[in-house]
Amino acid sequence: MVRRYIPDGEVLTEAFWDRSEFSIIQGPIGSGTSSMCSHKIMVMAGEQPPDDDGVRRTRWMVVRDTYPKLAETTQKTWLDWFPEEQFGVFRKKVPPMHKVRVPHPSRDNTTIDAEVIFQAIGSAEEAEAIAASYEITGFWINEIQFTEKGVVDELMSRAGRYPSPARGPGAKWLGGFADMNAPEEGHWIPYMRGDVLMPNDWSEERKQEFEKPEPWKFFMQPPGLIETMKEGRIIYLPNPKAENQKNLRQTYLQQAQGKPKDWVDRRVLNKTGLYTTGKPVYPSFVEAEHCSHTDIQILPNLPIIVGLDFGRDPAAIAGQCPNGKWRVFNELIGENEPAVEFAPRLKRWLSQLYPGHEFIFGGDPRGSERSRISNVPAYDVFQAHGMSVKQATSNNDPALRRNTVTGVLMRRDGLKISKNCSTLRTAMAGGYHFPKIRGTGAFREVPEKNRYSHPAEAFENMLLIGGEGHKVISYNKNRPEPVKVGRRRVKMRKFS
Repeated sequence: MVRRYIPDGEVLTEAFWDRSEFSIIQGPIGSGTSSMCSHKIMVMAGEQPPDDDGVRRTRWMVVRDTYPKLAETTQKTWLDWFPEEQFGVFRKKVPPMHKVRVPHPSRDNTTIDAEVIFQAIGSAEEAEAIAASYEITGFWINEIQFTEKGVVDELMSRAGRYPSPARGPGAKWLGGFADMNAPEEGHWIPYMRGDVLMPNDWSEERKQEFEKPEPWKFFMQPPGLIETMKEGRIIYLPNPKAENQKNLRQTYLQQAQGKPKDWVDRRVLNKTGLYTTGKPVYPSFVEAEHCSHTDIQILPNLPIIVGLDFGRDPAAIAGQCPNGKWRVFNELIGENEPAVEFAPRLKRWLSQLYPGHEFIFGGDPRGSERSRISNVPAYDVFQAHGMSVKQATSNNDPALRRNTVTGVLMRRDGLKISKNCSTLRTAMAGGYHFPKIRGTGAFREVPEKNRYSHPAEAFENMLLIGGEGHKVISYNKNRPEPVKVGRRRVKMRKFS
């Protein structure tokens, strides 16, 4: 008896009925994506119009990176739903193939004839050699987090070639779909989705390779658990919106027990594993606690605090602090951009987004040093454009900076970062990190300088110029003093 399949979840259902040229669904372990993709092949095989002889012909390629993984996981899922005794002979010879031939469920006297070929492809070079031998209708890449983008490109070039229009209408649809758990650092899919910035040293030509094609679509399932803070500790709660829970052998809470945080982040919380070889500078940052998924309202009568980080890749972070609650609503990130270029761009950006508002600017002491390019300090460049920048600290003490941020993170409702600040959010989640010392279990004491360190340090300066730092180390008489807004007059300039 054929079991009835119903996708258990809103995102699973949407992906199941989606007919985009190429789509990818990402979810936690056990979220039902493999079963959904298996049934999607069979449903789409039934949607193919019949040839002149009444047979609905399709040919599918099911791909993983190795044959052992195909046999251990993908083929087992497929045969569990579509056993040989009901759907046709499964050939085990490499490459394995299931020749499915069953009556169409509409009982219209047509027959579904689907060839499902299970192919291991480990690289784009292999894909080019293998795909050239096939003409297919479409493909499914199982666990695409282990697959290069070049594999997708090669398979797309062979899709839609079967069945031939010589004996019927030809392929109704062409393309592919894929499923995945959250990938690790550097995978091409987060770049294409816009989750993380492309590296600054990439050429424009290479960046174009990772721009999302218009017909492609991405689906993101809810996390298996809800991450939150309680008494300064990260705790996990069941997520009622998690999909396919009724089919799990163990609950997500049981699966998370005794696992390291980076494992839980990727496999259960469905987060991209950006930095598994580094230690986050701010481990108390919790996305569910400290990020807003909606726009943050800007208060008209409260100045906007702008934290700045200078250098070749400058950054500006803008926020407000009503009643001790920081609300960070926007970021401006520079790339290979000296102060003489970034300062006027920042002024235009602020003037266009927040006309008539008042601003307070804070930067680190290095802004008073002469630039190697213009021989003019960054502070002077900003002053020439009507932005008076104050030093957030007197000596850039790293302990003060980190204690300041940690104090805000631990404060009840102390911080919300807008969805507009994607780079800062990634930085706080681990992009800003202490690199691991190779060959040891230890980490360096200085954070790595990368594209996430600049917005993180601009964020630190925003908090410090807003008066946070003095609260953290108020018992130290020799502490480095931040500029304390409210205790001394700070000139604020209006942009018209």
